[in-house]
Amino acid sequence: MRFVYHHRTQGRGGEGVHIAHVVRALGAAGHEVAVVSPPGVDPLGSAGTAPVDKSDLPVSGLHRVWRWVSRHWPQAGFEVLEIAYNAYAVLRLQPLLVAGSGIVVYERYAFFLVLSTWLAKRRGLTVLLEVNEVAGVRRARGLVLERLARRMERAVFGRADAVLVVSSFLAAEARRRGADAARIHLLPNAVEAVGAGAGDRARTRRELGIADRIVIGFVGWFDEWDRLDLLVAAFADLHATRPTAHLLLVGDGPVAGRVREDLERRGLGRAVTLTGPVPRVDVPRHLAAMDLGVLPASNPFGSPIALFEMMAAGKAVVAPDLAPVRDVLAHDRTGVIVPQEDPKALGAALGRLLDDAGLRERIGAAARERVADAHTWAANARRIADIARTCGEAVP
Repeated sequence: MRFVYHHRTQGRGGEGVHIAHVVRALGAAGHEVAVVSPPGVDPLGSAGTAPVDKSDLPVSGLHRVWRWVSRHWPQAGFEVLEIAYNAYAVLRLQPLLVAGSGIVVYERYAFFLVLSTWLAKRRGLTVLLEVNEVAGVRRARGLVLERLARRMERAVFGRADAVLVVSSFLAAEARRRGADAARIHLLPNAVEAVGAGAGDRARTRRELGIADRIVIGFVGWFDEWDRLDLLVAAFADLHATRPTAHLLLVGDGPVAGRVREDLERRGLGRAVTLTGPVPRVDVPRHLAAMDLGVLPASNPFGSPIALFEMMAAGKAVVAPDLAPVRDVLAHDRTGVIVPQEDPKALGAALGRLLDDAGLRERIGAAARERVADAHTWAANARRIADIARTCGEAVP
């Protein structure tokens, strides 16, 4: 099968990891994949080496210009550029999308991007639309032209042969925004391998100075929505009664300084390790060094890659009660689900796992098995190909 994978992202952080792994998994399954990216962007080249903190990832050329615009232009002006990008997308895609060629267009949905799917359908091609967010739901950057974004979104959702959503929250939103329910498929994020980095556990723990500790771990880009303040508050109470407990925070980001100040104020400096930016290729060995994992918060719509990474490492994970989490975790079987924004409940769940090695090992093993069975990029690629075949058979 021949795919054209089209996206309009900067290819960094989680988005780059997602793109790179989907493309590689489709290729490994024997499919031909052409990737169409914005000028100067190469997610296949940077996803494996990009740090968990993506803010300082070196870029050059046109990619540097795009990042500067993304950071410094007024939001309304940035959205006008996103609309104008439709012209570039058509110019890039026109020579690739040949009518009757059997090509499947796999597009990562982006606000205001409408002409690429219009062109594909005009040429009688199958369109798979991957949806990671929708207009009107709070995201990292705002949305000024929301009404226009919603109108364009409805048009794109309506014309796609299949809409692949990463969470049940987005499945419900897609139905409300014009997608045929029969064409919506739930396809959460995934991992490449299960158990990676396990052999480095002892060495990594020695290097970090935590060899004799019971380690609670978090991995990610430190931003407001991660609510690391909740985790620090919960850990402070835990450490008062469990002095061998240690907190390992892998990554960096905008709120890292605030986290350090909070830790110092609480006198927890020696009980917590902040690694700073870590290349993604080194994440598995840091996960292996943990005894249990935690996701203190997340947005209501996204499928957090860190959740799958911790599960694949065989860690019992404590995570908030959100639709994307419940799509993957079964409470007290493959993870522990707690009420959102409740540091007392978070601390109680972490304490329960800290005190019961058998429980955390049982849940961690079940989590690893769940990921191996259903949440690898290879499994996602098989589902994508199956959906594309079914859509192709339905195309007159």
